[in-house]
Amino acid sequence: MASRPAVGVPGPGGNRLAALRRMRADPLTRFLDLRRAYGPVVRLTAWPVSAYLVSDPEAIADALVGGHRAYAKGAARRGRDGRLTVVQPLSLLLGQGLLTSSGQTHRTNRRLLQPLFHRRRIAGYGATFATIADSTARRWRDGQRLDIHAEMSEMTLEIVARTLFDVPLDDALIEVVRTALRENMPAAGRRVLPGFAAAERLPLPAARRRRASRDALDRMVYGLIARRRAAGATGDDLLSLLLSTQDAETGARLDDAQVRDEALTLLLAGHETTANALSWTFHLLGANPQAERALQAELDTVLGGRPPTIDDLPRLEYTQAVLQEAMRLYPPVWAMGRHLIEDREVGGHRLPAGSTLLFSQWVVHRDERWWPDPDRFDPSRWLHPGAATTGTSTDTDTDTSTSTSTGATPQRPRFAYFPFGGGPRQCIGNTFALAEGALALAAIARHWSLRPVPGFDVVPHPLVTLRPRDGLPMTAHRRRPS
Repeated sequence: MASRPAVGVPGPGGNRLAALRRMRADPLTRFLDLRRAYGPVVRLTAWPVSAYLVSDPEAIADALVGGHRAYAKGAARRGRDGRLTVVQPLSLLLGQGLLTSSGQTHRTNRRLLQPLFHRRRIAGYGATFATIADSTARRWRDGQRLDIHAEMSEMTLEIVARTLFDVPLDDALIEVVRTALRENMPAAGRRVLPGFAAAERLPLPAARRRRASRDALDRMVYGLIARRRAAGATGDDLLSLLLSTQDAETGARLDDAQVRDEALTLLLAGHETTANALSWTFHLLGANPQAERALQAELDTVLGGRPPTIDDLPRLEYTQAVLQEAMRLYPPVWAMGRHLIEDREVGGHRLPAGSTLLFSQWVVHRDERWWPDPDRFDPSRWLHPGAATTGTSTDTDTDTSTSTSTGATPQRPRFAYFPFGGGPRQCIGNTFALAEGALALAAIARHWSLRPVPGFDVVPHPLVTLRPRDGLPMTAHRRRPS
């Protein structure tokens, strides 16, 4: 499949290598600058593949929903023979789970896993969300300096360990997961580079560390699978459900390798993205005391001093608005890639098959056309009538119903906000993540105010997910009874 550059798509000229270096050094700033300079479709590269930054919500809707069959997930890589192949960066760590699989494999496994994320089942996890968040906050001391990103990472890992595997979080599990993420996530984006797969097999120190961390993760997960199978897999945790679920049409079950891939996808992707969302939420609240006071006033009124429950969520409107606004400014997944499998009209340009398209939540969520004063943290955006819509998706062949607020209004298109993607590949755990995030935020903020450490420069680090580059130090201040 040959890829040829489209004609007439604007983009930067000059030295290609210099442009790529600038993009790799600071893609967040670079993508924003390119969007502002060249518009909603920007040519990034013409060789070795044609790549475009697409920031038009209607074009994104076509790629994720209406015309999704014309796109494949992932980025293109050109081999030495000149042929293009599609690469899934996260498959290095996650295998062929829902995030990385495609075609019939993805459709079958999505159908198998969808019932595991039904609203009624997630409601059963609500007490676990709040209890673990409350337990996390009880370990803090007034005036203590904390790395909030580390605290949220450990907390969300414990939540997923309890709900997914029904196991307690211990130091060994923390270390295995932390090491796997540290060694493999920075390398995931390099999977698209020529020669990466061959280099990964060489006895190079970094490659050996990555392999060792993945092996340790496999031993842990396969051990849990074997023990759960031996016990009959009769529990309500997601691992037991993965082992016992059957395809309603074929009667097929997942084998151990498939269970491993799906369990790791839910474990690693689930805890990493929610930890990032909560970390950035506390960062923004710390810099905006007025919003924090409004949040805590709602918690005092609704909860009256008791822990939050899943039944409180409809009344915790400002709490959910805070989380939504934090995910607008600091989306846990800051960009996603699609690969055209046929020539297609994209944002008014005819792009050829073989093109790679990047859709950046970071860019679209900060577009002043849809978000006035886009860099301002303003949870009230989500409280205006019609500003936050709830609905059930009917645009796919799977059940993708979601309570995700889209921020869509008559003036703002649906895909001006898409922290969880959309269409048949929308994050299957979006409802889980939103409930987890809102209940954890409520459980912590009712007792604590978190303030930034003076002089520390918080820098977003855009790997596969958007995390603070050097952690997120904050000082915990216990709220006094009013």
